[in-house]
Amino acid sequence: MTIYLINIVSILLFGYLFLYHWSGKDNKKIYCGLVAFQWILISGLRNWSVGADTYAYYLQFEDVKRMSWSKIFANIVDYLFNGLDVKDPGYTLVEKFFQIFSGDYQVYLVFIALLFTSFMAVWIYRNSSMPEISFLIFSVLFYAFYAVTGHRQTIATALVVFLGYKYIKERKLIKFALLSFGAFLIHKSSLVFAPFYFIANIPITPLYVVVAAIVIIIVTMLGKQLYGAVAEWMGFGEGAIDYDVGGAETYATVLTLICLIVLFFYIYYKDRVPYPRHIFNITLLTLMSSLLVFQNQSFMRVQQNYSLFLMISLPEVVLSFDKKFRLLVYACAVVVLVLYLVRNNPTYLFFWQ
Repeated sequence: MTIYLINIVSILLFGYLFLYHWSGKDNKKIYCGLVAFQWILISGLRNWSVGADTYAYYLQFEDVKRMSWSKIFANIVDYLFNGLDVKDPGYTLVEKFFQIFSGDYQVYLVFIALLFTSFMAVWIYRNSSMPEISFLIFSVLFYAFYAVTGHRQTIATALVVFLGYKYIKERKLIKFALLSFGAFLIHKSSLVFAPFYFIANIPITPLYVVVAAIVIIIVTMLGKQLYGAVAEWMGFGEGAIDYDVGGAETYATVLTLICLIVLFFYIYYKDRVPYPRHIFNITLLTLMSSLLVFQNQSFMRVQQNYSLFLMISLPEVVLSFDKKFRLLVYACAVVVLVLYLVRNNPTYLFFWQ
């Protein structure tokens, strides 16, 4: 756990120096780059025993070395047009393309870390008012999957969420659809993010809030019956997912509470919380998917794409407090997040250990 705590101390220290102590028009950009570099090192240089799926992905990486290009493209065609259950053939294409340059799995881990973290850092730089809080949230709540476990969904999320969000804000449907299709070939779960394009800018009215609350309650009560088939189709079944941060239900509880805080401040302190309506709408989706986890832990996969937006909404909540209370709220948020990390006591080893 030591490396994770050092990382958090660095996030806060660099944040103080570059964002609040030193002046400079590029300081925010430099800060995001520094923290991204830290996470690239932590994720890319990890031992293959770190992360539930890291070694299994290594075995698949080696299998792809023996696959021909024609077989890979045939799998994609079968997947799209012949209805064959070929698991995420686009990811195999990514592996095969990378192996043109290197067959070293450790280098591949660095490549995935570089891809995901770079996209995330740019996304935070463009959208977060307090990037140190955004990185802290990632380093406590989301790193366990995206930085040290997943490969397929990690790449797909970098494309459809971090890059796709730009096209959602710009209302560029064709570009978003093409990006979503590419992410879908890498991991099916990326499709659950597609509906956000169409509901992102629904106006926030009292009637809408009431209807949304009713829908969330109904979907939560009937979640297993309504979406069990969807979970099966996405390929992660009905069973519980092995999650490294305190168990799926504990994790879902934390995210549910955060969502309720964000929604409360948006509704009752709208003048103080300047984030746009699509952040409110995606928080509703995060809340619904978090509640679904209590009925079916398979929905962790669904939740993950939406819940990342808490990284840019929660800093706005902190900023909504009066200046005389803001430092206290900031400190409390940091303490709670760090204690949550310590409670989970995650392990870490570098590849040479």
